[in-house]
Amino acid sequence: MLLREHERAIFTDRDEILAALHRNADLIQQGLGTNMALVGPRRIGKTMIAQRFADEIFERHSSMIPVYFNVADNLSVPSVFAIRLMASISRSFIEADGEHVEPSGGVLNAARLLSIAGQTREETIITTAQKVSKEMENDRPDERLLLETALSCLEAMTQQTGRKLLVILDEFHSVTQFDSFPNIKETLNVVGPILSQQIDVGYIIVSSNTNMVKRIVQTETSPLFNQFQIVHVPPFDQMATAEFCHKSLLEQLVTPDIIARLFEFTSGNPFYLNCLTTAMRRVYRDEISDDILKRAIYEDILMKDGRIYQYCQHRVETILAEARGKATLRSVLLVLAEEGKQTLSEVAAQLKRSPGEVRSYLKRLADFDLIGKDDRRYYITDSIIIQWIKFVILERTPEYSEYESITQRYLDHIAEKAI
Repeated sequence: MLLREHERAIFTDRDEILAALHRNADLIQQGLGTNMALVGPRRIGKTMIAQRFADEIFERHSSMIPVYFNVADNLSVPSVFAIRLMASISRSFIEADGEHVEPSGGVLNAARLLSIAGQTREETIITTAQKVSKEMENDRPDERLLLETALSCLEAMTQQTGRKLLVILDEFHSVTQFDSFPNIKETLNVVGPILSQQIDVGYIIVSSNTNMVKRIVQTETSPLFNQFQIVHVPPFDQMATAEFCHKSLLEQLVTPDIIARLFEFTSGNPFYLNCLTTAMRRVYRDEISDDILKRAIYEDILMKDGRIYQYCQHRVETILAEARGKATLRSVLLVLAEEGKQTLSEVAAQLKRSPGEVRSYLKRLADFDLIGKDDRRYYITDSIIIQWIKFVILERTPEYSEYESITQRYLDHIAEKAI
């Protein structure tokens, strides 16, 4: 099982998306399905949906074999990446037959791959593993060839075994990091042609970089153009938020007011809901009071050991580290956090930069799905990150006794700017 026990216990909603994935899986088995792309903001629950879907395929003892592979978690040099991909494929075949294979841990070498592939007793898998192992004996293995070999064998596997494969590539956009390797250069030019020729293999790509995935699958010049149907993963609605709260909180804490305020504050984001309900359980003592949620919000967002604090810090620092001109990018974020929605000229005036220069910085932040645009006005899309920037970077973190009044003044200020 991919989902851990506690994740299965709190899994909420998503019936509509899971039903669409299962309908498509049935069509793939008939040779009529399509590849799908699950996209949405970070921590919105895409991975849990993908893993729940794969678990359900396994539980139904279908002739289809799901292969779940997290691209970002397995990034390394392309040769090792190819080995780990082949190992995941092999493990999926073994587990589909009800057998167990020990996790390899660490960097998987070619010898370990041969051992795992041998357990499948599938000729195509064993032969492909042998090809990979032989290439790895060279001082400088052909890394492009290894990637092509690992992906190309999938179609042959389905034809030999008579079992359809459904490959789930989580954080798919991360494959473009292989572009920096001279023997690969354009990773999508390796992946695209292989996928387009496969008939009996279905793919689900999962990504938090919505803008990049849309360009990859909707731009006519892209090697993956028109090969994927995009499925957006939304936040919870109020009913799903209530269901999640009933699963996550003590019964006495689940009141209509608490649910309404959690939904309003988090906009139904499952990750934020999980963090805050966990914090509420931690700060709860014996009495129900309005202070419990406020205290949970304060501690989890503004205290350094809070999960939301750490997430916001990592999110902002990662974006700044990956983009050029991070000092100016940081300044753009600070302006938007302080002032709310701003036009290009307003941001440029505050930073004393030309509109053309600022436009390029805004585009970079939009590429990372951190800012949006509404009627020519730019804004940070995540209201919780806005507050984190405001109080952690722009100002000192207030004492808890001052927190509510300072926050309300700030929200009133942002609301005025939005008019």
